Amino acid sequence: MRTLYRLCADGGLSLEKWIVRRRLEGARSDLAAPSHAHRTIEAVARSWGFGNPAFFSRRFREAYGTTPSEWRRRSRQGEPSWRPPSSSHGG
Repeated sequence: MRTLYRLCADGGLSLEKWIVRRRLEGARSDLAAPSHAHRTIEAVARSWGFGNPAFFSRRFREAYGTTPSEWRRRSRQGEPSWRPPSSSHGG
């Protein structure tokens, strides 16, 4: 593990931030997917390793500029003019 952290640090990458970003991207994808419509937002968050719903919602909003429930609603409605903000977190 130490080697992994050192390699990431040497490359200017925060391993923790990268992992959280990937988990957020997975949750965002699941929230928009019709195949996951039956699942609660909390269940999706838990499946991606977020045990605290408030923490998940806060991180999601920071990353994408919208709440998980708003993302889900707009994705499902297929609002053609709506595009989610891209993540401002680089690593």
